[in-house]
Amino acid sequence: MSGQFSTAELRAAIGNLRQGKSPGHDNIHPEFVTHQSETTSAWLCSFFSSCFQRSKLPKTWRRAAVIALLKPGKTAEDPKAYRPISLLCVPFKILERMILSRIEPVVDPQLPREQAGFRRGRSTVDQVTLLTQDIEDSFQAKEKVGVVLLDLTAAYDTVWHRGLHLKLLRTIPDRHMVKFIMEMLSNRSFILRTSDGQRSRLRRLRNGVPQGSVLSPLLFNIYIHDLPETTSRQYGYADDLAIMLRRTTWSAVEQGLNQDMSILAAYLRKWRLQLSTGKTVSAAYHLCNGEAKRELSVSVDNKRLEHQLAPKYLGVRLDRTLSYKRHLEEVRAKVTARVSLIRRLAGTTWGASARTLRISTQALVFSAAEYCAPVWSRSPHVKKVDPIINNALRIITGCLKPTPVFFYWLKAIVSTSIQFKISTMGHDQGLALATAALATAALLPAGINTRSDQVR
Repeated sequence: MSGQFSTAELRAAIGNLRQGKSPGHDNIHPEFVTHQSETTSAWLCSFFSSCFQRSKLPKTWRRAAVIALLKPGKTAEDPKAYRPISLLCVPFKILERMILSRIEPVVDPQLPREQAGFRRGRSTVDQVTLLTQDIEDSFQAKEKVGVVLLDLTAAYDTVWHRGLHLKLLRTIPDRHMVKFIMEMLSNRSFILRTSDGQRSRLRRLRNGVPQGSVLSPLLFNIYIHDLPETTSRQYGYADDLAIMLRRTTWSAVEQGLNQDMSILAAYLRKWRLQLSTGKTVSAAYHLCNGEAKRELSVSVDNKRLEHQLAPKYLGVRLDRTLSYKRHLEEVRAKVTARVSLIRRLAGTTWGASARTLRISTQALVFSAAEYCAPVWSRSPHVKKVDPIINNALRIITGCLKPTPVFFYWLKAIVSTSIQFKISTMGHDQGLALATAALATAALLPAGINTRSDQVR
């Protein structure tokens, strides 16, 4: 694990660099490193190996240019409404990826199954699906369900370095690797850069892991990998934590949740993570309409948590009966606004090309419409979203309203020869062939394939 870096590791790290990204304060763009010569690659590999063996880094790599991004739904006047993103030097990012490729196979098996954040083969969809499936199982068993969604204040920025060092020593067997990782985190500084070109004075950082670093998600997972066991089932995606408890009575649910929150709050205090009691919320799930307004009494440090009837977990609004009515109404509003943008890009004699419209629709419309579709695809309210998607397809294909709906998908996806063959058939035969064509994964872009599969 602590040997010399190879050129194969360097090529793999450079291959994972995302092109077009903003450079750090050294103004070295990803494209510059991607198109370097073999001689330069050999020198860079030797330089990285020297830094690693000596546990030394250039001072310029320790400095980050920070930009503040406004969080969705927040007011621009509130300083706390912004998320700081660190623009790191591209060579430092490459070194981080090489370190990540070495420690990830060792660390990942040690992470708890409940933690899905930034792990291979895991996503937010998995966690939302697990939580909603457990709630639906409780409906079948006629049980009461209580959920608490925990909110950590500036989780990445408040990671205690000494505590992280201790947990790295427990997780990674190579002491030299641990020493180098801590060297990468120490003596960091940043300059805040605004959109109008202004810059703040240089400030020092003593804690935290930089947001924008490829190593930070894994380091944070290591930092909280030893969350104490609770009676409630835990669901985690990085710093988005949730616990769920199902019992036959509400008193048992409230008692269990209060005990588990006391355990988790004590753990967070010990490791200097801040639980935001003002944003941590509770919710109740059941099918008894007579208790539709029931609120759970869950407290942390003698402060009662806010109860919400339909809280949002990982971007999905979960109402009491899991009907997803409110969530799909919000999705419809979001998708409608994005379809309006697509309409402005399209035109019969002007506007973007068909290819640009198709890519834009997949990126803007389908990304919002498809998100967590396996969770809400069986909802009776899903039809609220479908007409908006069909409208987007009609815009980018030029189909008229009398055209059968399945032709929108064909026009946007499959080849012209298949379109002509289907158009010469009767309705039933054409629909059957259209369904078969849409089900062929090789003919579909990834974004649209998931939608047609999940909502069919």
